[in-house]
This record gives sequence, C-alpha cells and structure tokens, in this order.
Amino acid sequence: MTDRARALGLFAFVLALILPGPARAQGRAGDAVPSAVVAGTVELVEGYVRFFDRSLRARAPGLGEPILEGEAVVTGADGEVHLRMQDGGLIAVRPGTYLRIAGFRAEGEESDRLAIRLLEGSFRSVTGWIGKFARGNYRVQTPNAVIGVRGTDHEPFYIPETSTLGEPGTYDKVNAGSTYVETEVGRVGVDPGRAAFAALRPAEPPRLLDRIPAHFRPTKNEARIARGYEGMQEQLDRMREDRRNEMRGQGRTPDSMRDGQRRGGGGARRGGH
Repeated sequence: MTDRARALGLFAFVLALILPGPARAQGRAGDAVPSAVVAGTVELVEGYVRFFDRSLRARAPGLGEPILEGEAVVTGADGEVHLRMQDGGLIAVRPGTYLRIAGFRAEGEESDRLAIRLLEGSFRSVTGWIGKFARGNYRVQTPNAVIGVRGTDHEPFYIPETSTLGEPGTYDKVNAGSTYVETEVGRVGVDPGRAAFAALRPAEPPRLLDRIPAHFRPTKNEARIARGYEGMQEQLDRMREDRRNEMRGQGRTPDSMRDGQRRGGGGARRGGH
C-alpha cells in the first residue's frame, strides 16, 4: 500500500466512521453505546497498524494495549494485529483492512454481544463464549451483507468496488463450525471448508462458491491462531462462569449496571456497560 493510497483509504474510512448510518453501534432502544468498554487486548502486532478512537485520534498499538468498544482498526499492506477478546475469542485482522468494533459486551449473560463493521479487507475470527452461548448476538456487518455464526472459526472478507482483488462484495470462509451470509434478498449457510459470496448487485442472493477464492491468503501467523483456537475452546465455559461471578461479586449485574447508568454512572469497564 503506497503512502498516497493509505492516506486516501484512511480519509474514506474516517468519513465512514463519522457519517450516520444503520451500522453505527446502538444500545437498547437505539441509545448510543457508552464509551470506554474494553473489548479486547493486543496479543500480536506487526507492520502498519493504527487504532482510531471515537474522537478519530489515531495511535499505534503495542502489546497488551486495550481496544475499546467503538474503536476502529486500520492495517497497511504489511500490517497484522491479533485481538484477544474479553469473551475468550480472537480477532486476527489481516493486512489491508478497515474495521470497527461497533458493539461489545461480555458479562457472561445472554445479552452479551459482538458487532463488527467491516468496510474493507479481512480478518479471521475464532469466536469466544459469545459465539457459543449468545450466537444470535454475534454479527459482522459489511456494506451489503450480514454474517452470523454458530461457534466458529471463520474469515469474513469485503472487497469494495475500487479494489482489483476480485469481484466486489462480501465473502466468508469457514474453517470450523458454521456461518451464514445474509442480504435483503436471501441467506446461505456455510460449512467448514466452504466459502460464500454476496455480490453488490442488490437483486442477487448470496451463494456458495465452488472453490475458496485466491484472495484468502494465509499469513505467517496461521499456526499461532490454530493453536489458540484449540486451547481456548476447552476453557470457554469456565471463563464465562468466572466472568459472571466477577460481575456479581462487584454488585454489577446487568440490571444494577443499567440502573447506575440512568443515575449518571460511567467510567471504563472490562467487557461490559
């Protein structure tokens, strides 16, 4: 990615963040999601990576640094960042990607959720307890489709019209578990070893592909991701229960926390709001 292309991409991405739209993170009854909720921490960072906060300030993240709900991630052609999410999941952001953690909650309850807005590029997602226990609340939204999961290791990919990587639209490749890709005119399920595609043509429903497209290129860190998947899946039940006990021990059940917010409470919290 040249400096000029990167600058143009960042400009377009910033515009997408500040312009209103249906993919903006929303709370209950359409209220804006409070800030300062820790969604995850950086486990690996290589090359050009930038986080953008809600005020559109950019920073180069380091190992162990948190990413907050509402923040955005940009990677250059040499960039990759792995985010260990508070529900035990892993988001491995690929090179040349623009995405935003649009919504996040990990309190060990049925209301836990993860919403990602993908504007360009790809990431690999190994889902945590949200994908296992609250799978209906896990969503990846692209400009033309929504991706949902059933306890999954999958790779969403969005190619805009300005790209030469392949046919523009939304792709999803499944490594384990299953997903679906849905648009206004249809929905298709995706099983392991398969990929689906939703074209930008509005009347064309999503479809399964005969083969995995060439633009799904693994990085040198794939083995690390696979090891993390195997080790973490066995711990999700315990992690979720530990989180529930932690919240109750602090008197921060979902109901009590909402009451505190109505009274004007706030501040940074780990994986909840």
